[in-house]
Amino acid sequence: MSGRWAVLFTVLALATTFLNLAMLAGQISAPAAARGASTASQLLDDDDFTEGLTKIIRKTVRDYCTVGKRDGIDC
Repeated sequence: MSGRWAVLFTVLALATTFLNLAMLAGQISAPAAARGASTASQLLDDDDFTEGLTKIIRKTVRDYCTVGKRDGIDC
């Protein structure tokens, strides 16, 4: 019975390897899409995004300064 498991495991490992190689070849041969920069710049134009980001930054600084005052860090 252990011989069957070894064969099954070997076949499964080879199939996975060949599938990964096929996906890698597809990724390498496909042209890169460079649309990330334009999407990021559009986020900064969005008022809701900038307001949310401002709130997160202010809360982080406020929390840091609160902890810092206990530890002697001057904000």
